[in-house]
Amino acid sequence: MNLSTVLTVDLIFTNLDPLEKNQLLEEVINKICSARAILKEPIVKELILKREELCSTALDNNIAIPHAKIPGIDKTYISLGICNEGTDFGSIDGLKTKILIFILHPEETGNNHLEILKSVSSLFSDNEIRKKVIKIEDPNKLLDFIKSNE
Repeated sequence: MNLSTVLTVDLIFTNLDPLEKNQLLEEVINKICSARAILKEPIVKELILKREELCSTALDNNIAIPHAKIPGIDKTYISLGICNEGTDFGSIDGLKTKILIFILHPEETGNNHLEILKSVSSLFSDNEIRKKVIKIEDPNKLLDFIKSNE
């Protein structure tokens, strides 16, 4: 399963402000929940922030993958956020997080989230792709770029 098969333009948010980690998470969660009424903001916020308290979802190379199992949904929602200046997510390599990939999946998800993680890992392991993704401001062009590089 490719990232582009589950990512939609209306859940791509570019030019995010470099806020404090939890503020940035809350801002993107608000945007996601505004675009998808089935996702209840208080629940999503609680579960994402609780997950971050356990252990940061920041990976190396400017990427974080905030994720949670969301009760009451029957499919996976993916959102991509770009914060050009970056936010300190506490990554192992000390780099600021610039690419946020939110994965909100049903409680009974099977292996879908693992397939998505594999796709994300494969796509964003390339430094040049990461650099280009961060610079693309138009969500339509960003989705097209992802499709053409998967």
